[in-house]
Amino acid sequence: MSCRVCGVAEPRHKLDKGGVAILECPDCGLAWWEPDPHHRADDVYDAAYFSGAGASRGYDDYEGLEHSLRASFRRRIARIPRERPRARLLDVGAAYGFAVSEAAAAGWRAAGIEVSTAAARIAGRTAPGRVVAGDGLRMPFRDGCVDAITLWDVLEHLSDPHAAVGEIARLLRPGGRLVLTTGDVGSAVARMSGARWHLYTLPEHLFFYTRESLRRLLAAHRLEVESMRADASYYTLGYLAERLRKTLLGGKTGASTRWPGANLKVPMNLYDIVTVTARRAGPE
Repeated sequence: MSCRVCGVAEPRHKLDKGGVAILECPDCGLAWWEPDPHHRADDVYDAAYFSGAGASRGYDDYEGLEHSLRASFRRRIARIPRERPRARLLDVGAAYGFAVSEAAAAGWRAAGIEVSTAAARIAGRTAPGRVVAGDGLRMPFRDGCVDAITLWDVLEHLSDPHAAVGEIARLLRPGGRLVLTTGDVGSAVARMSGARWHLYTLPEHLFFYTRESLRRLLAAHRLEVESMRADASYYTLGYLAERLRKTLLGGKTGASTRWPGANLKVPMNLYDIVTVTARRAGPE
């Protein structure tokens, strides 16, 4: 029951979400819950996770979000330093391959890995030959083979923070960058929302990071934080309605988000999602 980032042995109770206790580290602020020992990623990230209208987990229609997701990915990728021609980028948790496709269009030698075999198959059409099915905790690539690694709202899904970041550090060349986004449980919106915070989504989200817990986690693997910021992202009105339904109503209504104007794309920033850029320490 000790903190999975800093090792403090006496977590405290933070809140209850749907009858599940969320714990909190009194030192670094990491929050988490303890899943059943039989919890398996395959049971969460099936095909229904990406197209489960009316379900309390996942997305009503991930494919329908392509336009807004690509707009956000394009903006984020443009900010990643590329210090040599045809540098390699790996997207962990690639889903349907939208970010991989955008990175390739921006000039990266881009590839992705995705735990859901159903999503990886669809990525085969979106980013042909670029996305493989696999576990982000044990990636089948050689040491120091990539210049940049991205995790867009993925770290909170991974069951072992140190194993995940250790793999990232192993794959990055010295001087390479990690860029990730994840919810900031220490943000004002998260604190004021309590158990109704829109990122307390179980069972997919296992950890809820603070900026301090992220700094400690990355530092333990020689990843030096260069920046932490809260950026706006693009969302459709339909997706915002979906999040409201799944968060407040537990997905217990099958109300459709496919209504006129649902695909209208809007920028939004609640300052509760942090974008972290970190550099792999070591000689170039």
